[in-house]
Amino acid sequence: MNIDNKEFLRILEKYRNGQASAEEEDFLHAYYNMFDLKEDPLKSLGESEKNELKKSIRAELKARIDTGTEGTTRKDRFYMRWSAAAAVLILVSSGIWFWVNQTEESAKSPVQSVTVHKQDIAPGTNKAILTLGDGSTIMLDDAVNGVLAKEGGAAINKTKDGEIVYEAGAGQAKRVVTYNMVATPRGGQYQLTLPDGSKVWLNSASSIRFPTVFNGDERKVEITGEVYFEVAKKFKVEGSEFKEQHSERVPFIVMTAEQEVEVLGTHFNINAYADEGETKTTLLEGSVRVTPGRNSVTASKLLVPGQESIVRSGDHATSVRQADIEKAVAWKNGYFKFDREDIQSLMRQVSRWYDVDVEYRGEIPSDEFVGKIKRTAYVSGVLRILELSNVKCRVEGRKIIIGN
Repeated sequence: MNIDNKEFLRILEKYRNGQASAEEEDFLHAYYNMFDLKEDPLKSLGESEKNELKKSIRAELKARIDTGTEGTTRKDRFYMRWSAAAAVLILVSSGIWFWVNQTEESAKSPVQSVTVHKQDIAPGTNKAILTLGDGSTIMLDDAVNGVLAKEGGAAINKTKDGEIVYEAGAGQAKRVVTYNMVATPRGGQYQLTLPDGSKVWLNSASSIRFPTVFNGDERKVEITGEVYFEVAKKFKVEGSEFKEQHSERVPFIVMTAEQEVEVLGTHFNINAYADEGETKTTLLEGSVRVTPGRNSVTASKLLVPGQESIVRSGDHATSVRQADIEKAVAWKNGYFKFDREDIQSLMRQVSRWYDVDVEYRGEIPSDEFVGKIKRTAYVSGVLRILELSNVKCRVEGRKIIIGN
């Protein structure tokens, strides 16, 4: 079956509404192996991305058939998977592929034409503000490379890659502790190396406060927003001779508004945005102990790699579950990943990364979204997805209006 992009979307819509012919269904089942449209919409994807998309299409199409039971109609079986229709939308020009899980009501509406946005908003960039111990500030995105300042026995360097690195001098054990803070605005992200060699990535609207030199029996930092850590091992030095195998590790402690995380040497992500209503700690390597409320030792949870803890704001109730590691660190790796995300959760992330406000008018859409978007895409790429799932949206200045 020779087919162009417009016809392909028409067949998807028919299939979504349970009206596709047997030939059209066969085409969709075979499509994950074909990818040979006249104007290939996947030509800008890499092989790994194509393979991932093919697997997703194959699994979803197969599931729509396999979940059917004896005595149900084809249309009934169609809605059994998620009690909703699903359409695959491929928007490669923006580096996007998406499954849009729609409510049954919205799935009955035909796909509307996509609005061409005269206004567009660029994605976030590497930018942050460094606040020194005396309260003075440095705009890191504007600062020249090299030594920016010296604080509490540490030299603060900006590398040619734009990273901030703290280099502690020798013999700093008796220095007075000075605290610095690095904060990203909405539409910003940044990376730095702490005085102990630990690496830190800040998502947009995030911050970390830390001493310029780590003295004593612990390393303690405070964060807001979302931060990814690769914590360096540090050992206590006994006497003049240092032997790692007999030395005690110096714990690394991360404080948020809702919890305390104790680390021995590991990779992990903390999402502690105030507007999310919960704090998520996702462990990739090593081990961490999460204590809600900073003082409830009996409620501490020890995580192993592949797990994440959730601490609900206010009541400090804590739970542990298997994590979607890829989703948790997608922002650090340059993209968004949504897994049955409602529109408000999706737009909170968009608001922070694109530095926009979001206003809802009328009833808030109940659709769910599953897929990936490169963080290098302009905001119009996200809006295309919303519009193709029949969500009305428009840009007014730096505000996105959802609804009428």
